[in-house]
Amino acid sequence: MTRQPIPVVPAAHYMCGGVSTDLWGRTEIEGLFASGEVAHTGLHGANRLASNSLLEALVFSDRVHQHASRRLNVAAGYPDVPDWREDDVFNTEEWVLLAHDRVEVQRLMWDYVGIVRSDFRLKRAARRIGVIAREVEEFYKRTRVTEGLLELRNITTVAALAVRCALKRRESRGLHYNVDCPEDGSAVPEDTVLSVRETWQSSEVDWQAAMNI
Repeated sequence: MTRQPIPVVPAAHYMCGGVSTDLWGRTEIEGLFASGEVAHTGLHGANRLASNSLLEALVFSDRVHQHASRRLNVAAGYPDVPDWREDDVFNTEEWVLLAHDRVEVQRLMWDYVGIVRSDFRLKRAARRIGVIAREVEEFYKRTRVTEGLLELRNITTVAALAVRCALKRRESRGLHYNVDCPEDGSAVPEDTVLSVRETWQSSEVDWQAAMNI
């Protein structure tokens, strides 16, 4: 930087926070722990990225390790996983269709769910992401699991959660600005928290109803 300018490009954080945990890194899902930037411990306040403090990441990762290590000595009682069947596998050549879904989700988030948002753009993103989510879930249940497919499924889920959180927050605060709700909603900031039961990993779910649109 002493010899030439540093390249600068625009960027946007679609959401702040992360997976809610307790002081031992435990999440709402039994047996699932989270630490580091994926976790939302609340120690950095309501308007900070998820636990991006190196100290916090180290402390909570150590606490997760301690707690999870003790659990390994206890019979978990997890159900048996059936053997994989390949007699009804989806045509893997159709993967090219889902490859386009990934690009579309990225464009939807960039165009409609940036820092400055509106109800109209958010609802439009919600409808389209709902369609994509059903396609991805149906494909997920009928084809061999790959890294790319898991990544696409996770990207779609996170995009849907970000859109729903944005629709639920009827104010503008921090990195979220909605032109239809330009003012702070209350004197006391509150997190927007979705239960694991409010996520959508089933093709039977009515996405538009889930989005309240």
